[in-house]
Amino acid sequence: MKTFAIAAALTAVSAPVSSSFDTTAAAVPLPPAVTAVHLHSAPSAPVPAAEPAGRDHAVIDRIVEFQGRELALCLVRSGSAGMAVLSVPEDSAVPSLPDIAEADFRGLVTGASGCRLEGDIREVASSRGTIAISTGLDCSGAGS
Repeated sequence: MKTFAIAAALTAVSAPVSSSFDTTAAAVPLPPAVTAVHLHSAPSAPVPAAEPAGRDHAVIDRIVEFQGRELALCLVRSGSAGMAVLSVPEDSAVPSLPDIAEADFRGLVTGASGCRLEGDIREVASSRGTIAISTGLDCSGAGS
């Protein structure tokens, strides 16, 4: 009997959740459209692959061709360590990288940098596919 009385009391006092909201009010407006803005850094003069004596760091941006497509290769060096990042150029009509075998990536980076790859090869993926591939570089035995 107690259970019946409690259930009856709760039913009498409670109203359906939907009735507690005013359904005649105006709809919430959509947020403003999202726009993308590319921030440009100060342009730097390209650094040749062979660095002058006494320089221990460099940033080299190159356009390389792979499977008939032009791709951007950025090589960053500090002393004998470095990093390589292969990505899609900003003005590319195709927003993702082609499928690149690990051996092809290694050959491309080794040929362009004169360094050997060190560490893992990492892919940066998005909803549109792979947009960049990166790896560490060991340039301690490199002539450049």
